[in-house]
Amino acid sequence: MSDIIKELKTELENMKAEVIAAAGKNTDEKLTAIDAKLKAIDENQVKADEVAQLKADLQATIKALDILQTRVKATGNATPAQPESFNTMLAKELDNVKDGLADLAATKKGKISFQLKSVTDMTFATNFSTADNTVSFVRPGIIELPKRKVHLRSLIPGGAMGAKSTFDYVKETAGDGSIWTAAEGTTKPQIDLNLSEASVKAEWIAGFLRISRNMLDDVTGMTTFLQSRLPELLLRTEDQQILTGNGSSPNLSGIFQSANSTAYSGSATVDVEQLVGAISQLEEADREANGILVNPANYYNMLLNKAAGSGEYDLPSSLVAFQGGQLYIAGVPVYQSTAIAKDKFLVGDWAMGANFITREPVRLEFFYEDGTNVRENKVTVRIEERVALPIYGNDYFIRGDFASFSS
Repeated sequence: MSDIIKELKTELENMKAEVIAAAGKNTDEKLTAIDAKLKAIDENQVKADEVAQLKADLQATIKALDILQTRVKATGNATPAQPESFNTMLAKELDNVKDGLADLAATKKGKISFQLKSVTDMTFATNFSTADNTVSFVRPGIIELPKRKVHLRSLIPGGAMGAKSTFDYVKETAGDGSIWTAAEGTTKPQIDLNLSEASVKAEWIAGFLRISRNMLDDVTGMTTFLQSRLPELLLRTEDQQILTGNGSSPNLSGIFQSANSTAYSGSATVDVEQLVGAISQLEEADREANGILVNPANYYNMLLNKAAGSGEYDLPSSLVAFQGGQLYIAGVPVYQSTAIAKDKFLVGDWAMGANFITREPVRLEFFYEDGTNVRENKVTVRIEERVALPIYGNDYFIRGDFASFSS
């Protein structure tokens, strides 16, 4: 047997041993192709030039096995179902070409080649700097930062507007005269009802990011992640605008502006008593209190209210109640959201006091041709909406500060 054939046979035997070791001694039918090739190597069956060509074709497989050993050592016994391991893909590819190996042994002509798809390609220096190209398994999807439980748009009735830049509406203002009693034969009192037209501008809330094609294509679940995370970030900005936007374009005019709400005027110092006072103040203006908004810290602080003397939790059941997991104070539901700052509260007629008007709904778009994207192989991802927030008066909402909570 010539030296080149001996050398090839030795390499094939080594390759077989490495496959067996990497597969945990699992010698199944996937190794039969290699066994067949070992038996076929004989000076009378395989010519030297054909052996040289076969040797060159097998170098990629031997190199892949070297990488496999490194990955097996790094990952131990981890065996998640997705994505497929290197060993599984290797076995499948060997199975796919077993007929070709048999033909090669019989005809001593041609060559066999196959490609293994990359398990991971995590080499993203900036936004995924912890990616390690020796990692062979990754949990499907991306674990994103927490979402806000309550967004303000869920508390305000929505609506749409026409193809224009402003949302216009008509509201009643203070009139003249009053209806009163009248004696027989006398002139009845005359009144005037005054109306005024008002409008709010539809404003854009938007943002974009640029991402490499490698990261978009190679990170499992990246597109799904962007479709979830970017709307959440937009809704958080939307919350801020609904509450505290200063009204200077392109900002919305938020509820906490003095023109859009009234300050709590009571003197109570206990949290629950302040909220009851604000409910009373709102309904004195003939508005309907149908929602209280507080920060989670204040929400749970109220539940821990204790009697000054005995230290017992003393919220009266006639005032504070839970129904279906929803907290009610004086029959008004309490909503907790990190959208409102600690130590602040808002009692409102949410149903009648405002509308959240959509000119352009939330839209997430991917652009491959933007700036230098084509040259740099990047993708621009944009999210945007165009909305308006008409608030119909300053007596639909009572804003206040809790006196007893210290952040």
